[in-house]
Amino acid sequence: MISLAKPLEEQKLKSFFQELITQTDKHSLWLNTLSLLEHIGSRKILMTQSSEETSEMILRHATEEARHALFFKKAARSIKSDFDSGYRSTELLQGGSAKIYFAKLDASVRKNLKYAGFSGQTFTYLAYLYTTTVIEERAMIVYRIYNSVLEEASHSLNLNNLIMEEEGHLDEMSNELAKLDKDYQTRLTNMLDQEQKIFNRFFKALTLQAA
Repeated sequence: MISLAKPLEEQKLKSFFQELITQTDKHSLWLNTLSLLEHIGSRKILMTQSSEETSEMILRHATEEARHALFFKKAARSIKSDFDSGYRSTELLQGGSAKIYFAKLDASVRKNLKYAGFSGQTFTYLAYLYTTTVIEERAMIVYRIYNSVLEEASHSLNLNNLIMEEEGHLDEMSNELAKLDKDYQTRLTNMLDQEQKIFNRFFKALTLQAA
């Protein structure tokens, strides 16, 4: 169920990362922005899925997202030892755009599910599953291309273990969605199309600041 980047998009991402990793300051800001996005994901899971129905999968997922946030924050410090460790705008690469990306994506998923007639606990759980899936489909594209650039440059940073964990999340999400939504494949395709538009705006902002 993992998406593949289109050739043009892949080349744009690759070029972006090839330039980014040569700039220590901006590279550290990018890593901290990834940390912020993982942190937002972990926090949102705990905020929306904390109930009597909270499963082992949900707790594991929230924990892993928090650990990924820590991984990226430590990575930022590893390439810039005096890096400030908060999430203030001066410590992020387009932090405001990153927050908007997540918020707009979440809103788009919820709008789709409400239009389809879902409500109550089913709506809340499906919103978690779909938002997570769409974001991690994007993460697979970005992380794999970013990691390939790091490897080509013989950089000390490596995302292989993190990518494997994200793949595991996607498999779990897919299984749950298949159980709960008979139209999940069509619905997911529509959500991924919407995400592409939202991500394009975020990526444009990134490239402008990194230039």
